[in-house]
Amino acid sequence: MTPVGPLAAAAQQSGLPLGARVRWQGGTYRVVALQGAEVQLGCLDEQGHDARALVAAVVGADDYALLDEDGQAQDAVRVADTSGLSLLSQAEQAAVRDWERHLREIDEGVPPDAAEGTVPRPGYDPARFTVRQRIAAKAAELKALGFKSSSVSTIERRRRAYQARGVFGLVREVVTGSPWGRTDERVVRLLLAEVEAGRDESDGHGTRLYERLQAAVEREHPGEYDRLMISRATFYRLLERLGIPVDSLRWPTQRRMDAANGATAPYTPTWALRLGEQVQIDSTGLDIIAVGDDGRPVQVELTAAIDVASRSIIGAMIVPKVPGRGPRGRRLGGRGTRSFDAVLMLAQALAPMPGRPGWSPSALAERSELPYADLVACDPRMAGAAARPVIRPRMIVVDHGKIFNSEHFDDVCRMLGINVRPARTRTATDKAVIESTFGAVKKRFSQYVAGYTGSDLARRGKHVAEGPLWSLNELQDLLDEWIALDWQQRPHDGLRSPFLPGITISPNRMYATLVAAEGHVPLPLTAHENRKLLPFKRLKVTDKGVTIDNRTYNSEDLQDYRNQHSQIPGQGMRWQIRYSPYAPRFVWLYDHTIDDWVEAEFIHQRLISEAWTQWTWEQATLRVLEDGGGRDDQRRIAREVSALRERARRGPDPQAKRVPQLFTGPALDLDVDVPDPYEGVPDPDPATVVRAPSLAMDAEHVLAAGDATPPPPSAAREQSQPAVPAVPDSIDDDAGHEDEPTGWARRSGADSLSLRGSAADIFAFGYSRPAARHMPDSPTPHSSASDDDAEDGEAL
Repeated sequence: MTPVGPLAAAAQQSGLPLGARVRWQGGTYRVVALQGAEVQLGCLDEQGHDARALVAAVVGADDYALLDEDGQAQDAVRVADTSGLSLLSQAEQAAVRDWERHLREIDEGVPPDAAEGTVPRPGYDPARFTVRQRIAAKAAELKALGFKSSSVSTIERRRRAYQARGVFGLVREVVTGSPWGRTDERVVRLLLAEVEAGRDESDGHGTRLYERLQAAVEREHPGEYDRLMISRATFYRLLERLGIPVDSLRWPTQRRMDAANGATAPYTPTWALRLGEQVQIDSTGLDIIAVGDDGRPVQVELTAAIDVASRSIIGAMIVPKVPGRGPRGRRLGGRGTRSFDAVLMLAQALAPMPGRPGWSPSALAERSELPYADLVACDPRMAGAAARPVIRPRMIVVDHGKIFNSEHFDDVCRMLGINVRPARTRTATDKAVIESTFGAVKKRFSQYVAGYTGSDLARRGKHVAEGPLWSLNELQDLLDEWIALDWQQRPHDGLRSPFLPGITISPNRMYATLVAAEGHVPLPLTAHENRKLLPFKRLKVTDKGVTIDNRTYNSEDLQDYRNQHSQIPGQGMRWQIRYSPYAPRFVWLYDHTIDDWVEAEFIHQRLISEAWTQWTWEQATLRVLEDGGGRDDQRRIAREVSALRERARRGPDPQAKRVPQLFTGPALDLDVDVPDPYEGVPDPDPATVVRAPSLAMDAEHVLAAGDATPPPPSAAREQSQPAVPAVPDSIDDDAGHEDEPTGWARRSGADSLSLRGSAADIFAFGYSRPAARHMPDSPTPHSSASDDDAEDGEAL
């Protein structure tokens, strides 16, 4: 039999607390019992009857509502709207976050932004003081700081609102006032940063830390230094308020490091007794090359979540890891694990994973050690699911990565009832389970996959990227099957049977043992609620629609909101637009007035005609920019996306020859400056250009030079004799000897040249008729070539 405590907690999580009054199908009922996926309702109406129904049917009904004792409907939003904080001003957001910090210190002992190794301040240790005592201590502290509304009842009310709806419950509880008195929060952050930076340095006095704080404030806020900088007395009071003893600044270095990395609250050890009590999440390189969406080999990165109690991998996601190109802040085309990837992995971990075609039958839940029949009766979605359990996290341990420290990830975890705990820096023991799991994945999975690269370049094989590679989706499918077939069903060294400690058991067997003790209640989320997990932007709807990341979306339904006021103070005509980076074909406008969604499609989707992602769009945009295009040329980018998908579908062409580039060695500057021969010469003036002299020969002789049929020798000799003048004695006898009878000479007295070609050649080279030489009485013998030349000359 399932214990009462876990059932009550499960009922609270499902939205049906035991003893609560609900409205369902026009009647009023009281939640009497909860068993598996069913709930027993006792009717409070005189003419009504008791009912027994599925939890999903009751909670998902259109008229369902939680009622108070007066019969009034209460807010029962299970997935809060994460855009609520964006509606507040900067001062109001700071006030909400400050109150969240105080409330978390009451529940956890230390504030969330406390320094590493901070112990609970006097009066806030959960192990020594009750909740009422901690609330009273906080009320006294806030009163001393000058808070106007800091009574015990006010803190209790805000604590209940925060526990019910997270940070969104504090939106209506915003109050003015600084959590640090007159000290600006920016100064507090700079002080904590300086304390963290000096942990592994040599010891020093508080005066050194104060001078470093002065330098940091001058460096970060030079124009506001006089207003922000605090006095020395206020500085020491602030250290005491932060829980940083002044004497600790002079401790030995190793002692300070040990104190900072010590296992103190609120950090828990790496063991758990309940399912989801502690879930560790981290990212690592998978040491595998895969084919990206653009058809090129890419490195991949794995983000996984593992339950410490059962050692079950409840979520795993593979994403490409590609560095972007461009200057910092404007890089484009890069890809890696983002906060939305972690949110998507968390959402997938809360639902059963269906088995896929081609998987081994042993990878299905019905062939495993999971209590399949009980799970199907509790959650019908388990039918045909993979042999991987569904575990709802209660606490998540993450590192200090940007994706896990984002407000989007933290707010989603809060509204799902998940506490987030950051691990300490330089302390591997805080996430020892997930780190050991990554090593096992690389040993038992990665090295057997095509495209395995090893842990570094020294261990990488040759021509890894040139061999057969899996696509990203195929690699994700292989990993999911391996988790269900090998990891979940293989005995784990860290899991021992409670009855036979010497025998190791598998994660699925441990889950079956623990779920029998505490039970399981599914968390069905509708498409309406899932869309609230997506990132959003607030945009104005124009006649062209809305634009997100240089993409325009439009539809007939979206045009109904064109130039319409959102009815939200301070937002004007800007509406909340949700989008999915993994499926950016559609976006959804959220109409809060009717609690409904309006869908719009990318206007150039017909040019792509298949699935694509945000990363593919960024790769296509980068190619268009490199070709001289612009970011606003959406048609060209859409065609480039289609070309990338087509190339990825074809794969590399094995027939194409790969011509390597020439090896030129390191680039050296070897160019020598050559003087310009025309340097200093002025441009010619058309008025000073002298007309070229005419050719010193008759036109009829020029035309005769192009005649292909020479006249007879005798006739030619008779015609040419009168036209050949005598050659001056100053001309060298050897010049033009080969063409003596009919040679042509240059004006400058150069060697004669036989005339071959047209009149244009004569004009081009500037030849003129030479003077005739005295011919000897006896003919001079000539070679055959000379005879030809003579005949040509005689023809002139």
